[in-house]
Amino acid sequence: MNANDLLIELRKFVLIKSGLRNIDPAHCKIISEYVFQETKNYVSETTIKRFFGFANTLHKFSLFTLNSLSQYIGYNDWDAFCKDKENQTTSVQSVWQDLKLKAQAITEVSLIAKKNNSGVPFNATANRSFFYPDFDYFLKNNYQFTTVSAQPGQGKSILLAHMVEYFFFSENALYKNDIVLMVNSTSINTIIQNGATLKDWFLKEFKFGSLSELIGFFKKNPEKREGRFIIIVDGIDELLGKSNYFKTFIDFLYSIEENNFVKLVFGLRTNSWINLQPAIYGSASLTKAWYTGLFYDEDTLSNVPPLSAEEVLYTLSHIENKIVNRSDVSPNLLAQFKTPFWLQVYFKLKDENHHLELSNPLLCYELISYFLEKRVFLAKKSTEKIFLLKKISDCISEGNKKLRVAKEKILSYINCYPDAYEELLHSGIIIEEKRLSTTIPTEIVRFLSDDIYTYFLFIQITDKFEYKPGKSFFEYILNSFPAQNSRRDHILNWSIRFCINRNEIAALKNIFKLPFTNREKNSAFDFICYVSKFELAKPNSNFNKLSIDVDFIDIMASGRTMSPLYKETIKTISENVLNEDIQIMLHVIECNVNLIDVDKISLANTMQLLKRNYKRLNELFPINPYDLILYFYNNLVNKPTESKTLEDKITKLCQDIDRSSPRKNEEITATEILSYRLVLIALFSQKSYAECHRFIMAILSKYPNIFYVRHSVFSPFLLLHLGQTYIKLNYFKKAQRIMQFVDKIISSDYSYHTNFILASVRIFKANFYNATNNYEQALIEANAGLEITHRNDFKMFEISLLLSKIDSLKHTEESEEVSNVIKELLNFLTLHKLSMPDYSNLSGTEFEHTFKILKSYRRHQNL
Repeated sequence: MNANDLLIELRKFVLIKSGLRNIDPAHCKIISEYVFQETKNYVSETTIKRFFGFANTLHKFSLFTLNSLSQYIGYNDWDAFCKDKENQTTSVQSVWQDLKLKAQAITEVSLIAKKNNSGVPFNATANRSFFYPDFDYFLKNNYQFTTVSAQPGQGKSILLAHMVEYFFFSENALYKNDIVLMVNSTSINTIIQNGATLKDWFLKEFKFGSLSELIGFFKKNPEKREGRFIIIVDGIDELLGKSNYFKTFIDFLYSIEENNFVKLVFGLRTNSWINLQPAIYGSASLTKAWYTGLFYDEDTLSNVPPLSAEEVLYTLSHIENKIVNRSDVSPNLLAQFKTPFWLQVYFKLKDENHHLELSNPLLCYELISYFLEKRVFLAKKSTEKIFLLKKISDCISEGNKKLRVAKEKILSYINCYPDAYEELLHSGIIIEEKRLSTTIPTEIVRFLSDDIYTYFLFIQITDKFEYKPGKSFFEYILNSFPAQNSRRDHILNWSIRFCINRNEIAALKNIFKLPFTNREKNSAFDFICYVSKFELAKPNSNFNKLSIDVDFIDIMASGRTMSPLYKETIKTISENVLNEDIQIMLHVIECNVNLIDVDKISLANTMQLLKRNYKRLNELFPINPYDLILYFYNNLVNKPTESKTLEDKITKLCQDIDRSSPRKNEEITATEILSYRLVLIALFSQKSYAECHRFIMAILSKYPNIFYVRHSVFSPFLLLHLGQTYIKLNYFKKAQRIMQFVDKIISSDYSYHTNFILASVRIFKANFYNATNNYEQALIEANAGLEITHRNDFKMFEISLLLSKIDSLKHTEESEEVSNVIKELLNFLTLHKLSMPDYSNLSGTEFEHTFKILKSYRRHQNL
């Protein structure tokens, strides 16, 4: 046995002694402690890591290390161990067993290298067992070689490692008598660097001049063969890019004699496989000997499909050390993780404490940014690489199946920076393929993923506008990318992240003012919430406790979505912002949220914070919002309130607004919007419908075109309140015109409206149809509204719609159904521990008596 074989044997026995079948770096410290306990010799954790191949070995192991490890497994010293193994080998070893021992030594080192190179801990990677029957079929049938071919980052090397363990090395391996020789690029590079040829190396290690010679020997001596000889070669794509190695490889394939016991497996990138195909298809014998496999895709030339959702969740569960379900991961992120390479990026990002919840869609963009920062922006030749990637993205066009560009179109750029281009290919950021569907096969270039291509498209836009986002910046996006297109969604999200990173918050208002679709506006609003929370938590962010200003408040006030994300964002930022005025405004928004949530505890806590700034509230707002919020709080807790003073303040405000000269829509402030909302809800709750109408007319006097605003939910809110007021004043024709106008607004794909507004529309319609005795239609509207409130957890609207439904049913013959809905309402209140405030009752005057009975019953239940 040579020195390398002996070291392999020593490693094996150290593992057995330590009770380990496989080893990872974490075990090295434990083994170091075991050796010390057994021998009283200290072999450091670092030395153990070098011994097992987890760290670079720059020199031979010291005799002290080898003696200590030999003593640990029961020998007097290293020399005694070596003599014992030599005696065993020379006495009983058959040719086959000798070959097996030598191959196993090389394969174990290759396996350790593969596990170490796995971007995710190997035990967390999915074993992809779907591939096993296919590989088993190849082993058992008359094929000479097969390929595991895939794009970079698809996990082919990890798949090969799992297959070696499953079929040949594991405790319950199916084929333990087979010889497996796994050779990776590191092994081959070492041989070449040492000045030897592969033929020399094979002769030295296996005592056969070539693989053909080995095959010939076992053909003549079949009794000496004890199984199959499987050779697995992976990671040689860079070598195959050089013509001399490519020719050697082809010659090697041609030289193998036909047999049924030597099996070759090559792990290749698809661009290497493209170049090999003509040589193989040109030979009938090689074509016959090649097993493509069930999963081979003629278009992509790959037989490693993307990960399934279950495989992704398996790996995520191991990374997170808890069960991760599909519902825990944002859909876009789950799709991104189907390329295993992104799981590796996530593992590294998470390890650097850039933690984002898997449910957060921002994580998709942080992963791309992190990957490109490491591989491009901070890499060698970054300027050249960025230049090339911009030019490639600029030249790419949409083909039948993929985004790609003919290589000849970018050849001049490649020739300028050939080394940078090769590095981009090797790192897998761009991919070369052959387009075979044309008359003359042409080379094409594309990005590893569309997400990376989209990022560089976005970089092009920032360059075009000199890193200054504004109206023209967003107009360009609007006009350059079609609506209802995922690419425009991604470009918008990159833009939001870009603006918040640079604290250019005012620029984001353009998304809502320009004719992007309502879906895009709602998605953008949510993404603003995600990014702002994340940036606020980062050290050295431009969007920070000191820099948050009224532009952020404007967006939050004009896009009231009432989603859990919105509530969480308002709360998080209000707790961290240092500007007191901004904090006060956020607390007022919080109170708005708590009123709609019918959340007495949270409302009381936030009111305490507002009360400390009572004087400043008077200065910031046209009417002190604390007075209005206190009125609602007393309403919530069934406490009598002195409303005369509040009425006087509202009347004075109404007069002040009415006396104002007409203003443009863009002049309305967030503090006005927040105040006007609270006033209108208060007047409605007090049943002061005439005053409510007067107040809306005063707003219209100051802002004559306010109903034509399409970028803020305040406009439809105001319209719906006017419509509800007309119903209460019995102006049914006017209410109907409002209803038609609102329907027209909502039906426009470019008007900004939220689920909160849609639920408000249903309440308005239900009340209108109840008031005009169309109870069947009122029930339809109430049920449609309840579907929205169920999905979005709008508690106040849920109560309002159930009350409206009871009102409708009372006018029908469905007395039993009335009882059922009353029970549903009471159960809802009990489940959520809610009261039934006066401001939740939007039904007609005839329903007042029923409401009082229900409220009284509920109060007694609480007692």
